[in-house]
This record gives sequence, structure tokens and C-alpha cells, in this order.
Amino acid sequence: MDSIFAQATATGRAGVSVIRLSGPQAFDIARIFCKLPAVGRTGLRAVRGRDGALIDQALVLCFEQGASFTGERVVEFQVHGGLATVAKLLSELSEQEGCRLAEPGEFTRRALENGQLDLNQVEALSDLIDAETESQRQQAIRVLDGRFGDAMGRLLSRHLCYVSSKVQALRASVL
Repeated sequence: MDSIFAQATATGRAGVSVIRLSGPQAFDIARIFCKLPAVGRTGLRAVRGRDGALIDQALVLCFEQGASFTGERVVEFQVHGGLATVAKLLSELSEQEGCRLAEPGEFTRRALENGQLDLNQVEALSDLIDAETESQRQQAIRVLDGRFGDAMGRLLSRHLCYVSSKVQALRASVL
């Protein structure tokens, strides 16, 4: 399986842009560009291209498999959001073997496949991104944090118990 990368923040000039790298080779690929901080820690690092030239000073975060959004090893580069800086790091990542630009929604698909999100949460994530009102945001958060799935599980369990009791009563009356 390839490692994937993409800009996780909106495209365009900004103070900070986040570039996410996820997959089995994420740590090895990221080490080409900088010394990685310990997993779960943030480190200010000089991010350099393969030629050794400085791309930017960035905050770098590492997440171990199972502890990230995708459920895979993840490295996030928080670089200055100039167009040239972002383009340079994305270009450098694209030239690494086993590493490619993520397709739209691929980080979320991997989170689903790796059990980090269920289908309701995937839909809620989309709803959260698209939320324009406070009530839309609150509803999306309720589903995203699993409360909707928990409530549906309890409801389904009650219904299964009810159906089971009715089947048992029917069997008893037939026998």
C-alpha cells in the first residue's frame, strides 16, 4: 500500500499550511526531509529538500499507527503557507517512491477502512465541514463523536430483545 500525502488546509496563501503524510512508509519518507520528533510530540524542524536546501522551518508532528485520523502512521508538516513553500514540499513528497498525492476523500476512506470512523461518522464529518449554522455543527458533532451510533445501538438492542421475546412467546404458545 502506498503512503499518501496532501495539503490538509485550504489551498491558497495563509500563515500556516498543514501537509499530511499517511501510510506505512510515512516516518521513513518524512526522515528524508527532517529529523522527526518523538511520536506524540511536536518539534520545530528544518525541513530540507533532497538536495539539502532549506524548504522551511516547520512544526512537525508524528502519530503512530492506531493513534491517527487514518489509523496509519502519520506525519504532519505545519509549514508557512506561502504558495511556493507548499508547492515545493508537495513536489518533494511526490518524487518519493511509494508515496503519492491522495485522491479526494482518501484520508477519510482509510480512516473508515481502518476502523477509525464508521459510516455515520464519515457522513457527519462531511456535514461538519459543510455546516453553516450552529445547529448543523452541533448535530454533526453529536454523530461524529459516536453518540448517534451509541443511541442507534441501544435502540437496535431493545428492538432485538422485544422481537426475541415475541418469538419465544409464540413458540411457547404453539408447543
